[in-house]
Amino acid sequence: MKVFNEKNYKRVLGSEDTNIIVFTSKFCHLCVKLKPILKKLEKKYEDVNFYVCDINKSEKMAKLILKDEGVPTGFVTKDGSFFKIKDPENPDDDTWYSKKYLEELIEALQ
Repeated sequence: MKVFNEKNYKRVLGSEDTNIIVFTSKFCHLCVKLKPILKKLEKKYEDVNFYVCDINKSEKMAKLILKDEGVPTGFVTKDGSFFKIKDPENPDDDTWYSKKYLEELIEALQ
């Protein structure tokens, strides 16, 4: 997975590609358990770019984009559009976003 930060955010946000950006923290148990799922999805969906932004390492990005949201929180960019991934109605107790939930989102984007 790629890192989303101050160095690449303008390029990523302005990209026509499909990008999934997930804000995380190493202190968040949901985030820690979500990362392996994101890695599996990255292998399955080679046409989607996956980025992770650690809010502890990139406070500027957290303030600029995440604002008052908690972690994990995901966003999608596609064809120049940017939107927050809707919170699941039944969040996964271990990862917040389940693998199935993210797969359905990605399939809907294609």
